[in-house]
Amino acid sequence: MPDPESCANTGDLIVDQNVMGEGVPPDPVTGGRSRYFQNPPLVSVVILNYNGQMFIRRCLETVLKSDYPNKEIILVDNASSDNSLQLAQPYAQQVTIIGNRKNYGFAKGCNIGIRQSHGSIVILLNVDTCVRPGWIEALVFAMLTDPTVGVAGSKLLFLDGSTIQHAGGVITPNAMSFHIGYGERDLAQYDLPREVDYVTGASLAVRRELLDAIGLLDNGFKLYYDDLDLAVSARRLGYKVMYIPCSVVLHFETFGTEKNSRKYYYKYHRGRIRFLLKNCGIRYILGTFLREEWNWYGMTNFRDQFFPLILAYLVNLPKAPYFLVRGFIIRRWTKPMV
Repeated sequence: MPDPESCANTGDLIVDQNVMGEGVPPDPVTGGRSRYFQNPPLVSVVILNYNGQMFIRRCLETVLKSDYPNKEIILVDNASSDNSLQLAQPYAQQVTIIGNRKNYGFAKGCNIGIRQSHGSIVILLNVDTCVRPGWIEALVFAMLTDPTVGVAGSKLLFLDGSTIQHAGGVITPNAMSFHIGYGERDLAQYDLPREVDYVTGASLAVRRELLDAIGLLDNGFKLYYDDLDLAVSARRLGYKVMYIPCSVVLHFETFGTEKNSRKYYYKYHRGRIRFLLKNCGIRYILGTFLREEWNWYGMTNFRDQFFPLILAYLVNLPKAPYFLVRGFIIRRWTKPMV
């Protein structure tokens, strides 16, 4: 019978030889200033786990090694069926561990952790990540130096430590999402902080007052598009969504769902259509979205996505009147906070 920890050992899976970033020079933009604070605010790091035994120890260890002095770490387990919780127990004195009775999905699972947190800044972090030194400080620095920054996200690299996975995100007219720089070698071409359409929920910081104003994440996003919905909500309230390149995180990506499988496409499009109905009016949908969606059909390998996409449409269709009316009210009456 295999050692129950054997999967965790292989699951360190970090092939970057400079995983902790020792000897990495200060970021050319901040010059390393982001690591020092006279009165550092309390930061709550919320890590959501579901069957992440391959990653959980490395994730917790790298977060705990962060030099940021005023942080709390909350691990939320979505009823994992593997050894995740057992592997997390040795960290129980340093990490608040919450075990859910069922898998609530990403947004609701994170919300459970957020409700138990106390920080003025909340960082959401996927369990299949490995953070580099200065990761927290860079995100906090962006918010302390600009009170209009409501959401700040990290640069994500693949496990080789040199290939970009995410350098900010773009939302297309038919509500598709794309990671800037995906698959490119990291040659400092995306090393300037900038406003973006969204940042990935694999590693993002958000202000507490923003979360309070929008009522936390939308529990209806089981997987995918919760981060885009958060970004749109933030901008509606007058906040900026910023990509912060000196906050660096290594990310496995989609370990729970095989990418480009029918299951993946269904979950992706289910979130996409919900996002569209929530955040776009009927004029936009009938005018811009349908045209762009039709053009996208012609450019993509539609055969693999046909049935998942139809199912995603059908699942969201009964909710369309509610979302369209609610979205109209929110867009019309929401006033900027900053």
